[in-house]
Amino acid sequence: METGTAVTFRAVLRGAGRFAQDAAAWDTAVRAPVGTSRRITFLAADGGTGTTTLASAVALTLARRRTGPVLALDAAGGPSALRTRLEVDDAPALDDVAYGTPVRSLADAREATREARPGLHLAGASSWPPHLSLWTDAAAALGRFFEVVVTDAGRRTPDDAAQLAAESHVTAVVARTDAGAFAAGRALADSLRGALPHAPVVLVLVGVAPGEPPFVHSARPGSLAVPHDHAAARSLGTPLPQLDAQTRAAVAQTAAHLLTEARSA
Repeated sequence: METGTAVTFRAVLRGAGRFAQDAAAWDTAVRAPVGTSRRITFLAADGGTGTTTLASAVALTLARRRTGPVLALDAAGGPSALRTRLEVDDAPALDDVAYGTPVRSLADAREATREARPGLHLAGASSWPPHLSLWTDAAAALGRFFEVVVTDAGRRTPDDAAQLAAESHVTAVVARTDAGAFAAGRALADSLRGALPHAPVVLVLVGVAPGEPPFVHSARPGSLAVPHDHAAARSLGTPLPQLDAQTRAAVAQTAAHLLTEARSA
């Protein structure tokens, strides 16, 4: 697996032989033991980056390939929330799981959340991004019972973003590839790396096309890329669509890369 190097749109198309080797390496990384619970947090560098879509796709990938339970926390809110993408009609709010009935076992944790898919549970539902303390307390109450906790934190202030990164094992900053959004994403990722040198931060560029802008190259090495997916772009605010093969490959590599970083943090 090319951990720590750039993942380009063209890399997904390198050929069946190389791709099969890469896919096997990604699968191994996704399945490998993690020891204690690991937190993967997604931050949006700007509005409309596809952060919720990517977070839900990564959470589903981890839940499908791992034997241990995975928890998804919605700390972003909005019409295209995780519960919408994961087809959950109603999920308990973060304050309910943080300050409600004490959670003392995995059975309690499952009871306090909603099952989105086999192996994947969800909590958090809000019209607005909740206060960070709710996420911190909810993650503390539930996180230890799940092997991986995937949080969609949405767009946050710099101070909030720094606190989220400090409380996570790896942070993914999600940005589009148009000039303004790319600059915002790179600035946020660089700021978090400077403030928290021991907390892994990964820049994920979403919507990368074969003719990607030249300035995107300046983000490498260390960035990931997810190609533009027409189905996902058309259906915001609806259940996660069937992503095409190139997008699924990029999501698999993103999940493997982030979990590898979180495991070593």
